[in-house]
Amino acid sequence: MDLHGPLTVKLLWATLASLVLSLLPQGLVVQLVLWPLNISGVEFGGWMQLTGNFRPWQLFTHLMINSIWDLIFVALTLLYFGGQLESMWGTRRYGWFLGTCAIGAALLQWLVSTLVFWAGLAPYQPSAGASGLMYAILFALAYLAPYSPVRLLIPPVTMQMRTLAIVFAVIAFVFGVRGQGIWAQFGFLGGMLIAWLHIRYWRGDPPFGRKKPKKPPPKFRIVG
Repeated sequence: MDLHGPLTVKLLWATLASLVLSLLPQGLVVQLVLWPLNISGVEFGGWMQLTGNFRPWQLFTHLMINSIWDLIFVALTLLYFGGQLESMWGTRRYGWFLGTCAIGAALLQWLVSTLVFWAGLAPYQPSAGASGLMYAILFALAYLAPYSPVRLLIPPVTMQMRTLAIVFAVIAFVFGVRGQGIWAQFGFLGGMLIAWLHIRYWRGDPPFGRKKPKKPPPKFRIVG
């Protein structure tokens, strides 16, 4: 199976380039990360106050890489797992999947962070990173090929794809909650949810289509 499709290669270069964005001056980085709406105490007509630090382009630019560890995780996920999806679906379909999951996960994270800030459950802070998109890729491959074996380098063990996705999701959730709080985890959870909905939409499965009725078993007639 060719894991080096044209879109996968371009995304790997884009991942490396996005690391440069995090090295920009702080004043520019603030305009690239994803900020919630500042809906606390907004009066009629106060649209600038409502917008706060949020800008529409942040739904895309917040995917920038924050550290070398993020770079390694994103690069390996795109190369080994995203490359398999591109080989299975083709470049065009894989591109639509990535775009849908990236925007869907970002919108969900943005909505949750706005609501929890308005409710006083979290401070006014931004989010950044491509975890939502990467976990969408992991989930999609685990959903389509759950029993395919995956050989890890560290630790050197082999496990099923569905087991790998579950283990990675649990680790990310536990460490994320301890470091950033539970509300910050809706990015990668949202990516997995959007991936599930997207695949079921393509298949015409519920909630996007009617469940196909099962054919009744054949009837046999005893002769003699």
